[in-house]
Amino acid sequence: MTVAERAKAASDDPHVRGEDAQAGAVERERLRKMMLIRRFEERTFQVYTAPGKKINGFCHLYSGQEAVAVGIAAVFQRGRDFLINGYRDHGHSLALGMTCRAAMAELFGKATGCSKGKGGSMHFFEASAGNLGGHGIVGGQIPLGAGAAFYAAYKKTGGVSYTLFGDGAINQGTFNETLNLASLWKLPALFIVENNMMAMGTQVERSSAEKDLARRGCGYAMPCHNVDGNDLDEVIRFVREAADRARAGSGPSYLVMNTYRYRGHSMSDPMKYRTREEVQKMRETRDPIETARKVLVETLGVAENELKAIEEEVRATVQDAADFAQQSPEPPESELWTDVLTEAA
Repeated sequence: MTVAERAKAASDDPHVRGEDAQAGAVERERLRKMMLIRRFEERTFQVYTAPGKKINGFCHLYSGQEAVAVGIAAVFQRGRDFLINGYRDHGHSLALGMTCRAAMAELFGKATGCSKGKGGSMHFFEASAGNLGGHGIVGGQIPLGAGAAFYAAYKKTGGVSYTLFGDGAINQGTFNETLNLASLWKLPALFIVENNMMAMGTQVERSSAEKDLARRGCGYAMPCHNVDGNDLDEVIRFVREAADRARAGSGPSYLVMNTYRYRGHSMSDPMKYRTREEVQKMRETRDPIETARKVLVETLGVAENELKAIEEEVRATVQDAADFAQQSPEPPESELWTDVLTEAA
């Protein structure tokens, strides 16, 4: 039941009214996570573009796509499930519970980072959370996600693998081969396209002969859906349905989360292929955070000053993370020889 549906039911059902406080707490936490991702990325942009180059290398921001990450995290079962991503991985890592300190320190290349400062923006990992990390090779993570799903099926853990990739990656051969094999073996997998309408700077209609990306998965005998990736309730509903299907042994699903990114493909992208008017219209009409905020205020009666308090707490958390990263030590030279090879047990 969505927040709006709960609010309507509450007027007639005392049981629903009694649960509203708990439901409201869940919705507040989801909004807080989206705010945290947005403020983290804004601070990352500020630090990256400031003199002194505290953050180096490639950096791909997640601003505007927060509902996808938080919606998946709402269904994700920590300890059983796996998530694997491409290079736009900050949002998913924070949504799954990575601390801002570990994330920001990784961007700064510090020893306290989630990958000991050796991975940077594209390689956020947290094995204890089931976060199998970001991967810089376009489409390279797709077969790896199927491998995690195979592990869950082979070991009968009841786990599900969530494989995230962009609209550009579906033109890679790994996409077709993996979806075919996952369907043949009925793997417990979700293949999720974050369609922000741009493969780097190329519009979908210029790079895909079939403009409806959901139809690109229809040849593999699995459910294929277009989802409003900026509507948190809708993301949760579709992801939960697909995850439940996977856990029941019915095989994989393919979801296209239609969303939008406010920043360029990477920090070097001037985004000349979009007008200011287009970006502003999206912020005014389809921003996932503002949509969630409106639902909380209008259907659950959350006061604006409470939301402002959440905003202030989020900003303080991000500032603390930046200070922590700045003060953290560089990795020692000995780290050049660690995490290179592991022997299988």
